Amino acid sequence: MGGHHGRAAGPVVTVSLAALLALHPLHASTALVEIAAGSGSITLRAFADELPWTGDSVGVASYLETRFLVVSGGRRIAVRFISARDEGDAVVFVLRLDESPPCDNLRIWNGILAERYPDQVNLVQFRCGGRSRQLVFSAGDGAKAP
Repeated sequence: MGGHHGRAAGPVVTVSLAALLALHPLHASTALVEIAAGSGSITLRAFADELPWTGDSVGVASYLETRFLVVSGGRRIAVRFISARDEGDAVVFVLRLDESPPCDNLRIWNGILAERYPDQVNLVQFRCGGRSRQLVFSAGDGAKAP
């Protein structure tokens, strides 16, 4: 009565994370939303090889401004593209909110690349008024309260 519990002994298969990602790439982005008195910013990081519009700043601005929403009291806060920089395999985008909304009654939606990749996952770190919260968005998700 060995310790196999009915399993036949067989070869051990070890698969590295890099090998799994090569078989199925990770579709994800991260964002930091920071709202303080008089200012609001979004710093978004996405994999460069997944972006359909690199090198086209007008296309980048239009896309980001429609796929990342901040809503306060049912009213959309305008988001403006400020800059982009390469960081190896990723691109980091900086966006500004046209106004600094109060921390209460906010809703956020991060739909970056979800229309391209059904398995896209977008993580958002939200900081406002001393509060910090994390939100996770998948394709098909709507806006969420932080």
